[in-house]
Amino acid sequence: MHSFYVRIFLMKIKTVLRQISNFGFGFIILLFFYYISRLIVQFLHIQLPPAILGLILFTTALTKGIIKEEQIKSSCEVLINNMAMFLVPLFCGLMTHGAIITKNWIAIFVVIFVTTTAVIVFTGLFTEWGIKFLRLSKIRKFERKEK
Repeated sequence: MHSFYVRIFLMKIKTVLRQISNFGFGFIILLFFYYISRLIVQFLHIQLPPAILGLILFTTALTKGIIKEEQIKSSCEVLINNMAMFLVPLFCGLMTHGAIITKNWIAIFVVIFVTTTAVIVFTGLFTEWGIKFLRLSKIRKFERKEK
């Protein structure tokens, strides 16, 4: 009877260790792209934020199949689920600069409104373009298979 519980316990430990290693490996991949993009920006003096370049490189690696979704899924889920934690420093900064914010609240509101609207519009357009591109590539693959 005890061996049954020991086997269940060992299976649970194995599952937890697999989840931890998957998270660690995925997180290392994300950090790799971040630091590679920082090095590229630093050495080539590109006027592009390293986070954006890293995102472009990461997306390219995902679409080309260099990285599989399963490799980074657990890390991304943890980061997304704990995203609110990353906003704490932002709100602390807002509280310390309250006087400046109250003086310039109209300009801040206009900038937030314009940039948010622009991000929503361009994200929608880019997503629409991406969906059309994927459909077109599937059609081309299908046509090649028929020939």
